[in-house]
Amino acid sequence: MALVQCEGIVLKTHALGDTSLIVVVYTREHGLIKLVAKAARKSPSRFGYALEPLSRSRFIVYLKTDRDLHLLSQAEVLEPTGSRLADLARLAHGQAALELIDRLVWGEEPHAELFDLLAATLRGIAAAPLATLPALTLALQLQVASLLGYRPRLDACAGCGAAFSPRRLFSAARGGLVCDRCAATEPGTITLSADALGGLALLLSRPVGEAGQWIALGEVRRAGEILRVVEAFLRQHFQRFQGLRSLEVLRSLPGPDATKDAPCPA
Repeated sequence: MALVQCEGIVLKTHALGDTSLIVVVYTREHGLIKLVAKAARKSPSRFGYALEPLSRSRFIVYLKTDRDLHLLSQAEVLEPTGSRLADLARLAHGQAALELIDRLVWGEEPHAELFDLLAATLRGIAAAPLATLPALTLALQLQVASLLGYRPRLDACAGCGAAFSPRRLFSAARGGLVCDRCAATEPGTITLSADALGGLALLLSRPVGEAGQWIALGEVRRAGEILRVVEAFLRQHFQRFQGLRSLEVLRSLPGPDATKDAPCPA
């Protein structure tokens, strides 16, 4: 057992006994870990906002090799993001970002680039115009999948490498655009509009923090159509992904949020 210091973003917490918490944290140095915070519910002031979901904090942990739970010694909040998200839409998109990491990431393997992507997304959700939040969340979904080795192929047929169909056929199972020949043997292909394909390419390739600019400039259109494609792709390649339930609350609210056009999660 080693005493280590690490930086992490709190994904969720669970009650443990009468007074303690299990805190699920995505850390830069150790990947996804679970911490036992003794007496955290009995003395909330001991940790402050450091254990609140969405907070980026610094932790001192007794790390136990080959154990699922590690003992938390100290925690200091660096960015209390959750306390700054007073708007329901921002909070829902912030929770969706945490939910995505919790569903797609597995095990204690560090991935600094993925950690930085999540941190940048949360900063964007706190500051970006409300109308741009769907694009930011879509960019996160695509770029997380890409960093984990499942980058959608948009430059050629994902099945055989030939030129993709002029009908812009997307196969979630194949992992990208397909040619007419591959599409004939692949049920469930989705026909993309030119705007949706262009938006996918932008969301996949540009820094996630710039998502607000793309919406403002009209560069990303058909967000609802893009979301259907992205969710179909993630469901196909990540068994634990069943849609982002955190966004369900937004479907009943007035406004242009792209989640209203998307199918409900199973």
